[in-house]
Amino acid sequence: MSNTEKIQFDKIPSFLGLPISDLEDLMPGQVAIAGYFCDNLDQPSAGQRYLARQLRYVSRSENRPINATDLGDVNVFPLEPEKHFPAVISQCEAVLETGACMVLVGGDSSGLNALGAAVQNIVNTDVPIVSLSQGNKLNLSKTQKIILSVDLKELAGKWVSKPRRLNGLSPSDIISQINNISSKIIAVAIFGLAPELDFRGSTETLVALNILEAVVERLEKGAH
Repeated sequence: MSNTEKIQFDKIPSFLGLPISDLEDLMPGQVAIAGYFCDNLDQPSAGQRYLARQLRYVSRSENRPINATDLGDVNVFPLEPEKHFPAVISQCEAVLETGACMVLVGGDSSGLNALGAAVQNIVNTDVPIVSLSQGNKLNLSKTQKIILSVDLKELAGKWVSKPRRLNGLSPSDIISQINNISSKIIAVAIFGLAPELDFRGSTETLVALNILEAVVERLEKGAH
């Protein structure tokens, strides 16, 4: 890649200010983050598909993770579910086959479903999907591989533009739970948030960014 090409790529907004990579660039142990632009297939709520875009726009390049990269968005077909799910599962499988950990950002919980199916196909053993609230209750071993579900609908209303409830988790609660999971996380889905384009929306977007940073940091550390 020439210096001119590199400068052009550097100007493209990316998760956490990370370099943008292709599938063939991935290495074992790397953290690959991809956006999921779909919010009409499972517990739909309009606007969730924009989370990845908003997180890229507010990301900073200082202190960016060393072993992570932005893979762009997975290809989706939200109006054709029979085509959509096989395509997303196949793309997630291709990432996991490289030995990289995958973080799928945005959209509704259908992304988590597709990611879970891909992990099962690649690992060929039972890999549980663990939500944050479950993490400290399942008593899983450090060697147990898991998929982490980070549903941002669990945030308390104070940090959400369109709160469905007042009670819930604070950002520090979520980050603490992420850090305290001792099992081997091989894939993560962060979803369930539809940031508004206003002051309140900027607050929840920054909260989601901090949570994404915590997820990537935890994945780079590996199992405790």
